[in-house]
This record gives sequence, C-alpha cells and structure tokens, in this order.
Amino acid sequence: MTKINHLKYIRSHGLNLICLVILLITLFLVVYYRLKLQMSIGPFWDTYSFLDNALEYAGIGTGYIELDRSPFLPFLTSLLFRAGFVSELAIYLVDGIIFILGVVGLYHLLRLRFNSLESLAGCAVYISFPVILAWLGVGYLDIAAVSFSIWAIYTTVLAVKKNPRYFYLAFPLAMIAFLTRFTAGFIVFPIILYILMGGNYLRHLKQMLKGLMCSVLIIIPYLLFMYQKTGDPFITITSLLSIQSESVSGLAAYSADPLYYLKTMDLFVSIQGQFHNQIYYLFLLIIVIGVVIYLYNLVKSHKFHLNSPFAKLKILILAVLLLGFIFTFSKISSMASIGLVVLIGYMVYDLMRGKEKLDLDLLFVAWFMAQFIVHAQYAQKVDRYFITMAPALVYFLILGLNQIAGKLKINYRQLNLTRYILPLLLLMVALLSTTAYLTGLDHSLNDNYEYLSAINQPDDTPFIVNSTDLLRNKYTADNLALAANWLKEYDPQYSTKKIRSNQWPGMVWNLRTYMDKQPTWNTTELISHELEKNNIDYYISTQSLNLEAYPHVAQFGDVFIYQKDPSKIENKTQMLYIGQNWQNYIDEVLGFKAYVIYENLGQVVRGKPTEIDSHSLEELQKYPYLLLYNFKWNDQEKAEELLTRYVESGGTLVIDASGNLEGSFYNLDNAEFMNTIITRKSLEANPKIEPNTVNFSPFLSDGETWYGAHYEPTNQSQIQPLVTADGNILIGEQKIGKGRIIWIGYNLVWHAFHLENQEEMKLIRDNMGI
Repeated sequence: MTKINHLKYIRSHGLNLICLVILLITLFLVVYYRLKLQMSIGPFWDTYSFLDNALEYAGIGTGYIELDRSPFLPFLTSLLFRAGFVSELAIYLVDGIIFILGVVGLYHLLRLRFNSLESLAGCAVYISFPVILAWLGVGYLDIAAVSFSIWAIYTTVLAVKKNPRYFYLAFPLAMIAFLTRFTAGFIVFPIILYILMGGNYLRHLKQMLKGLMCSVLIIIPYLLFMYQKTGDPFITITSLLSIQSESVSGLAAYSADPLYYLKTMDLFVSIQGQFHNQIYYLFLLIIVIGVVIYLYNLVKSHKFHLNSPFAKLKILILAVLLLGFIFTFSKISSMASIGLVVLIGYMVYDLMRGKEKLDLDLLFVAWFMAQFIVHAQYAQKVDRYFITMAPALVYFLILGLNQIAGKLKINYRQLNLTRYILPLLLLMVALLSTTAYLTGLDHSLNDNYEYLSAINQPDDTPFIVNSTDLLRNKYTADNLALAANWLKEYDPQYSTKKIRSNQWPGMVWNLRTYMDKQPTWNTTELISHELEKNNIDYYISTQSLNLEAYPHVAQFGDVFIYQKDPSKIENKTQMLYIGQNWQNYIDEVLGFKAYVIYENLGQVVRGKPTEIDSHSLEELQKYPYLLLYNFKWNDQEKAEELLTRYVESGGTLVIDASGNLEGSFYNLDNAEFMNTIITRKSLEANPKIEPNTVNFSPFLSDGETWYGAHYEPTNQSQIQPLVTADGNILIGEQKIGKGRIIWIGYNLVWHAFHLENQEEMKLIRDNMGI
C-alpha cells in the first residue's frame, strides 16, 4: 500500500480508528482495574471449581474434578498452569482477555449496522452494565461464553454476506461458546435463522459442512475425556436438553417467574446510587421510542400486496405462530419455544423481504429471545444469566438511538450531527457509570468500617451480586486461605488424611488435596453422622457447630476447623448404597443407626461407578447390607448374578424398584428383575395395612395418586409378605442361601421420610433387622 493509499485509508476510516483506539484504551483500563480489585476479593465458589478442574487438565490435580462444568475456560487456564503460572490470577487473566476480545467483536458487529461513534457508545454501555462489571475477571463462564458467541454471530454474518469461507470460523466459534458455557449452545438458533434469511445455504453447503467438521473436531477430545471418565460421552449434553425439568424450589435463587429478567432489568443495566432510576429509564425510553419509530418506518414504507392470497396466507401463518408463542410461553419446552421464535423471525423477514438490515435486526431479536427463553424456564434465576442477553439489549438500545437521531436532525454540510451528538452523550453516561462503579467498589474494599458492616449483613439478595457480596466473599476467601495455611503447619501429613469441607472446591484449591463433596445438611446430627460414617479426620466449615465427635480446634473469622476425636466415634453397621436419591434421606429413615456408604459422588469423580456390576463380589461382601434404589447396571444378567451370589454368601439385599419405573434406560416397569415381575401401580390413599400395627400416613403425592413398584414373584422366587397394603407387598422377604432380599414396594422409604412418619421409619428398620 502506497503512502497516498495510506492517507486515503486514514481519511476514510479516521473516526473508526479513533473509536477503536478509545475502546481499546477503555477496555485495558477497566480490565486492569477490575482484575486488581478481584485479586483482593478472591475467588468465588465456581471459580474455585474451575481452578480445581484446570489443575486436573494440567495434569497436576488432586483427583477432584467436576465433570458437569463446561471445560473450555478451565482448559485455557490449565495452559498457564502447565507453563508454571499456577495462581488464581491465571483464570482472572484468561477471563479478562476473552472479555476484551468479545467487546472488540461487539464493536465490529455493531459497525455492520451503525456508525463508529454509535458502535463505540454501544460497547461502552455494555461495559458499564453492573452485571458485567460485577462478574468481569471473576473467572466465571458467562462473560467468556458471550464473548465467543459474539464472534460466532459476527463471522456468521460475514459468511452469509461476504465470503462463505467465514463458516470455517463461525461454526467452530459457536462450538467453543458451547464448550465455554453449555447454554451458549442455543446461539445455534439465531445462526440458523440468519443462514435461512440469507437464502444461499445450498450454494454455501460445502463451506458449511467443512465448518461443521471443524467444530466436530473441537468437541471430540472433550467427548473422549467424558467417555473415559463416565462411560457416557454425552452425559452433559443430555442434561442440558432436560434443562426445563430443573425446578428445585429449594435453590437459594429459585424463582418460578418467567418474566423475572424483564422485571428486574434495572438492577442489571444501571448502577446503584443516586442516578440509578434516571439511567435505567433513559435506556428504556431510548429503546421504546426507537422501536416505535422503527416499526412505523418499516410498515409505512412496505407494500404488503394484501390482494394476493399468498400474502394473506403468510400473514395468517405469522399470526398463528405469534399467538402460539404467546399462549405456550413457559408452558412448553424451551427448545420448542425458541423454534417458534425462529419460525416467526423467518416469516417476518419473508413478508418484509427487501428491507435493508432487517435480517440483522431479526438476528438480534432471535439471539435475545433464545437466551431469555432458556433462562426464563430455568428454576434458578441469578443476575449473571442476564449477561447472555446483554449484547442483544445493547443492539436494541443503539438501534433506538439511531432511529431517534434520524428524526431529530441537526444538519451541517449534509451531515446529521445528531447521529454523533446523541451517541457521544450516551458514551459519557456509560463511562461515568463505569468509573463510579469501580471507584465505589475500590472505596468499599479499603473502607474498614464498610468492610466490617458488609461481612455481618445477611445475604438478602441471592439473585444479585452487589458490592456487599463481593466484600463478604473477600472475607470468606481470605479466611479459607488462612485455615488452609494453619492446617498445613498443624498437620504436615494432612494430605494423607480424610478432609471434608462445606466449602470443598475452595479447600481443594487451597490445600491442593483431594476431598469428597460434602452434602448440604441442615442439622448438626446429619453433619456429625456424615463425618463419622466416612471416618473424616478434619472438617472445615463456615458454620459454628457443636459436634461431640469433632471438637473445634481452630477458627479464622467465619471459618472453623474441627478434628476427629476417635474415642467418640460410634461403631455401627455399615451398608453400601448403589443408586441415586436415597443418599439424601436414607440415614434419617434408618434413625442414624447404621452407616450408609454412598460411593457415587455425583459431579465429583472419585470412588466407584454407579453400576451394580462395576463392583466385584469381594467389594460387596465387605458390607452386610447392600441397598438399591434408582440403580444402574452395565449388563442386567451379570448384575443379577452378582447380587444373587452376594445374597447366597450371607448378605442382606434391600431393593426398592420404585426409582426405576420411568425413563428410557434402566426401566423396570413391566420387567423382570431378580426373578420378580415389577410393575408401576397406584395405591389407594388409605389402603388396608396388614399387620395393622402402625399408623400410616395417606398415600398421596401433593394430593394426587401415589405410585410405586409392585412385585409379583415368579416360579423361581418366593417372597414372603411382611407388610401389605390392600394385599400388595409393601415389605417382603425372600431368602436365598445364607442371606435374604428385602423387597420394599410403593416407594415406602420416600413416603416415610417425606411425610415425616416416625412409625413408618421404625417399621422399615425393624423389618430390615436394624
């Protein structure tokens, strides 16, 4: 390029270059300042989990890994670990760098529709959102996933509009976004819509297939890793597809309101303080007025050809789809709702075909709606999930500003100055908001009075992370580090001991030693029983507890260290439980009279698999009792043979097949297991119980019919009924060799626990021989 061409390029792109330089300077300053503050605040819960996973990926881990976590951010962090930079700062840096790249991508994406100053203002507003500044550099997945999603969308637009070879980048970037945060995979829906609107998908099929092949190559190592660890490479993907079923009302941040993110949007986009409402209503006003002007211009300038039957049919289909979406929102699966949005978007484009930039506008509508729908139907509502919708919201804000500027014209030499004045004012608001947030947080961290006040306040806003939460996290993170350092000096052999903590991801990181996941028990008795049955040497907790067998030996702020007193540990019968769900309540049903060992640790991979036949006979024979509920097997015939040999050798097998009556896998409804026919049947609310020695609670499930496992012995099995309900086996005994099988029907264990019926619990214990 000659010197003259250089000058021409600078003249024609001067404002764009200036805006890019301003953006980069702003980004580096914000990220540097925020990471500096984060070093003082310390890691959050999930940050510790990602650091632990990064240690495993780097080959220097403890054996602790959470496989349900998205892998890409910990993988990038592990590269720094491999280079010798093993520090919390590593994940902060990775998060910060990805954020910078994402905002630069957002600028280029906005430039496809708006001028340089409007695009700069949009990026500045995005940076200024409190939900962005709160989670920037924390080492969580949300910002990183959105950053990759931005580039996936941008390269998709370039592939459709300019060069199909950009699909070689677009699809792999979408896959990376998915591997960064699994729900980011829903970005595929707006991508599909934009490709359909482009109309050249058949001509670009070759490039798209190559892009898909590249994305498959990216995910293959992850699938192989998951297969090696769990035997199921798609376990996290199938879990994602069932996201709508996640409705645990006990979650701290549970909300059944599907419009939660719209109703609380002000908390995510406007900083707290004197001008909170003014800034929020300014943003809202720009969007609303801009959308009204936009729709008016769109409809006014378009000829609908209403005389055409084909056009009328399209309008009718669009109306049906819109009504279908409105009336089924939050009532059908998120996938189906997003599918309706894509169809609606395409029908609108088809009706308005020829309108400039309409496809880009609909792309952002689909992007916002896809993420909004997914998180609206997810039971847990927290502020950081709004980050997935933030780029699209910024687009609508700048679109509104652009439309308003088109009406409020101040012309100078054929230039509409309003298009530069309005974004300049918005840029100033955004920069002042960002400065106020960061300096305010810095002041809070350095103000001893405010710091002490914050750590003593209860967390009344589990949905939203504010400066008080950041201060409270600093207090706990600092104390966890102090507790770990104390234990290292107190017991140099600590790594050979069994340690538990209710803050286990943080203690795994601080101690660099393996520990099992600690169940979230809410009573001292449950916590004590859990520690005793697993023979735990040290328990580190943020709870002040009075544990007889575990006196507390040290305290650091809100962190307490408890050490086992062997003389206080009771000797109880040990039982092995294989399956899922009973681990949450079986100890209480058994009255804490036995130690039920649960080897499947859920998201933490350590110990035995959940399949029955993954155990040897010798392993099972260590336990006089074996409990099965909601269980799995590799080969049913081999599993049954193993269980039979266990019972014949003198073991007691307790089976409740009520947890295996639904689903595509391991379903025993209308099936035979251990020579017994199992079916799913209902019970009357107040059946006739024999023998009538116990007061049973009504067999109702939230007022509805109660279902469970019904047993019919075959000629090869003889089950002696011990307790019946209307003649059906509630508890039965089958003797084989030196041992016996206790068959528990109709989900009686859950019934006893759920309805807190102590007499039912005692009946179960008595018939098990405890």
